[in-house]
Amino acid sequence: MLLIKRARVPVAVLPPILARPAPDPAEPTVLCDIAIDGARMASVSRSGGSGAPQGARQADLGGALAFPGFVDAHVHLDKAHTWSRAPNRSGTFAEALETLSRDKANWTRPDLMRRAGFALRSAWEHGTRAIRTHVDTWQPLVETSHAAMRDLRDEWRGRIELQTVPLTGLAEYSAVGGEAIADLAVRFGACALGGWSPMSAELPRQLDRLMAIAADRGVGLDLHVDENGRQAEEVLRSVAEAVLRNRFRQPVVCGHCCSLSVQAPERQRSTIALVKEAAIRVVSLPLCNLYLQDRREAGFSRTPQWRGLTLVHDLLDAGVPVACASDNVRDAFHAFGDFDAAEVYAQSVKLAHLDSRLAESVAVVTTAAADIVGLPQMGRVAAGAPAHLVVFPARSIGELLSRPGSPRRIVDGEEIRKARPPGYDELL
Repeated sequence: MLLIKRARVPVAVLPPILARPAPDPAEPTVLCDIAIDGARMASVSRSGGSGAPQGARQADLGGALAFPGFVDAHVHLDKAHTWSRAPNRSGTFAEALETLSRDKANWTRPDLMRRAGFALRSAWEHGTRAIRTHVDTWQPLVETSHAAMRDLRDEWRGRIELQTVPLTGLAEYSAVGGEAIADLAVRFGACALGGWSPMSAELPRQLDRLMAIAADRGVGLDLHVDENGRQAEEVLRSVAEAVLRNRFRQPVVCGHCCSLSVQAPERQRSTIALVKEAAIRVVSLPLCNLYLQDRREAGFSRTPQWRGLTLVHDLLDAGVPVACASDNVRDAFHAFGDFDAAEVYAQSVKLAHLDSRLAESVAVVTTAAADIVGLPQMGRVAAGAPAHLVVFPARSIGELLSRPGSPRRIVDGEEIRKARPPGYDELL
């Protein structure tokens, strides 16, 4: 058994009884002692209480900040680390689509295993313990890509919980072969059906069909919606209406939801009310949308005036679960990133002004993210939770936000070690 003493833990990831009385809202953390027995946390208590269990090794963190293992709720492992051979020089969404469409000729099994494997090793060393990846599901790559992700899931079992979701056009599910797409994805272990669509007169029918297929297979949906700044794009609203119309009971996640931010206030409020009624969960992708949105086709000649964030605060105020995630990493949709949820958290706080609700902000890469992807036992520091911790040299959330890239230590079970992310030279 290992007893970790004086770990400074954010209140958002603690059981309510340990989060009371509420600490200073400017520093919403609690000094805790955490007993670890094997792969689980045996107990969590406020520091200064009972002594160490008999025979336990002790590690005193001295007030260093400790997060639970991170949950990255929306990524694209199959696209990751392709920038060097398939760059997007204009930075636009249109060129990203075109560039990666050409690059798919290179997506052999060895290529996918090499790039996605490197991505998982990076995420692991940064402290992420659960990932949901969307997998491009167009011919001729369907079986190759899904088989590679299945094999990576098996390889990383017990370390990273890897979930997969197929990504295709929503119209494909209504076409001949639509059920075959769903069956193939489920056969390779998909936890939900996914896709994207622009607004169209056919969208309600397409959503009805997709929900019927998903209901028959007992899986939920995880959709890309409204990744643009056009007021008329209201796929999020259409999804909420379809959930209610079909009485769809499986979990529904909507990622991006960018255009909600540019709609009229009354329309925003009514859409959010529908989203809440439909129990839809939202994943915001601040880093990728920051990179892509409000570009001119000519390239880098214009200062952006709109940054692509959805209405994070409004959704939270309405009681809609919201997570933030990495999305694309070093590919044509986003040239940067490293599958580091600490960076995602730090940038999300700054970009979305989550410092105004600092105590609950931590949830976007921990508790809320875990709940959204259906892993409620993860992203928490509590008795019975998986024994994963990410320990920063910071003594406060403010210090972490100031130096999110600081070297960190990783706790897995009863072992503590320094994080050692792989070098990019391995991708050469």
